[in-house]
Parts: sequence; C-alpha cells; structure tokens
Amino acid sequence: MRYHVIISLGLVSLLSTVASSQVSGQEGSPAGTASATVTVDAKHPWVDSGLTVRKGERLSFQADGTIQWGAKPDQVAGPEGHGAKGDKVGAGGLIGRVGFSGKPFAIGRTRASMVMPKDGKLFLGINDFIFRDNAGSFTVTISRLRND
Repeated sequence: MRYHVIISLGLVSLLSTVASSQVSGQEGSPAGTASATVTVDAKHPWVDSGLTVRKGERLSFQADGTIQWGAKPDQVAGPEGHGAKGDKVGAGGLIGRVGFSGKPFAIGRTRASMVMPKDGKLFLGINDFIFRDNAGSFTVTISRLRND
C-alpha cells in the first residue's frame, strides 16, 4: 500500500512539472482579466495553451521571439511569419486553433482583441508543415478580455 502512495505522488509531481513547462503562468488580475504565458516550441505542431475558451470570448495575444522554420539560413521568422501580408501570417508565423480539429487562424505578433470561434481548448502553433528542421520558440502572453 505504501508503495502505491509513493508512485502516485511521483506521478502527480511529474505531471505538474510537464504541465508547467508548457504554460509558464496563469494569473488573475483585479480588472477581471486573466492571462497565461505560453512557450510555443517550433518543433511541435500544436502546443496546449492551458486555456479553455468559449465561443465569442475575446482574447488578446502578445508574441515575441524568433524561430527557424526550415533548414536554410534565411528561413527565419518572428511571430508574424516570413512573407506576411495583411491579416495573413507568413511561413513560420504564430497561429492558433480551438479544439483538436479546429480551423487554424492567424495570430502573428500582436492583436488588440480576437473573438474565439467556438468552445474548447486553445492550441498555439507554427504556420509550417515540417517540424523536424525547426528551431527556436515564441513566448506568447494571452489575456482574457472582459466582454462589456
């Protein structure tokens, strides 16, 4: 019996460490907003933000960092992506989706606010299809905005 308790405590500790490595913080603020800071590793297709959103909820994103989205030296991008135009992110840019099979949407470097398309878990990713040759990461702060 004592052995099972030790294993259970070890698993809880391990899961806590893994969860905190992707989401570096969630906090509430007096103004009624909540925020999370997430590291989006360019080698992973989708990173769980740790947030569950609701359809119509407004979020803002602030992203920083540089990634390499391919093997060539010039395949480098910030959150807006390489070759970004208008509201579309370029190659290697920051994107998001709600749910495991949600339609991806552009995030880029910063947004004043963005309305969530449906209920579900919020995932962040890199606008790319081949991840094994990527390097670097983006640091993204996501803030929930009050719906006034």
